[in-house]
Amino acid sequence: MRSFESSSLEVIGLADGQLERAGFWYKWSRRLPIATFLLSTTSIFISNPYTYIPALLALGVQLCSWGFRDKAGKYHSDGEDGRTHGLSLNALGSTEERLELDKWLSRVNPRPAQQEAEPAAPDYFASMSAVGIRRLCDHLQENTFWNMHQYQRAAAHYAKILLIFAGLTAASIFVAIPLASGDRSLVLARVLVAALASGAAFTQFTEVRSWRSAEAKSERLYARLELLASLSEQEVREDKLGTVLAIYGDYRVTTSAAPPVPKWLYDREKSDLNALWARRMTAL
Repeated sequence: MRSFESSSLEVIGLADGQLERAGFWYKWSRRLPIATFLLSTTSIFISNPYTYIPALLALGVQLCSWGFRDKAGKYHSDGEDGRTHGLSLNALGSTEERLELDKWLSRVNPRPAQQEAEPAAPDYFASMSAVGIRRLCDHLQENTFWNMHQYQRAAAHYAKILLIFAGLTAASIFVAIPLASGDRSLVLARVLVAALASGAAFTQFTEVRSWRSAEAKSERLYARLELLASLSEQEVREDKLGTVLAIYGDYRVTTSAAPPVPKWLYDREKSDLNALWARRMTAL
């Protein structure tokens, strides 16, 4: 295996490790709002000053959820940066952003006490093109193909969960408050926990919306790359280099804006998407 190919797979392996960590913290940031909802509902039904105890607990849980999401966002940013570094290194054989790559490696490389990250599989990239812009286009198109399908399926799955969560929250607010104590000194606590539960739902809504937006952008990128699929290395370099650079920039923005797709969903859809990609390659 050529050294740049080996290096690119190692970079991809490190990047995937960062994305796995991001997925772990995103997972808990999605689960904790369930506790926020339960504590908020409990607080609504309590008819004495103790209502503030679950209300404060709900606030603490939701703050933890937002903190976990912020931590996940940092790992996600590092992971997507690494994946694009690995992609360009594999496609071009070298990178003009070597300083940026070295800075990224120093930031994410595991310490000696930690387990070394496994490199990506040798068949991670499907392109058979020679090193160059043509190979870069192939990598970008393969990635956008996977991204647009995974973003669509993640958004659809979590939109269903969001609708259930929002429906239960609304039902709790509209049913529980009239049945609960009319003590005016507790109204503020109940309004706050209702707002807190709504805030948890809004956080999930923004995540679903990010996936929807990334799906639409990935679909447009895929269509733009499809127009270049029949061009040779020379034709791309002479006539479409500016287009490729613009697509590469849009790709980086798109992948950095959307949360990573949960690993369980990726594993569930992997064989189906591999079959779809193989069918697309056969049709060429």
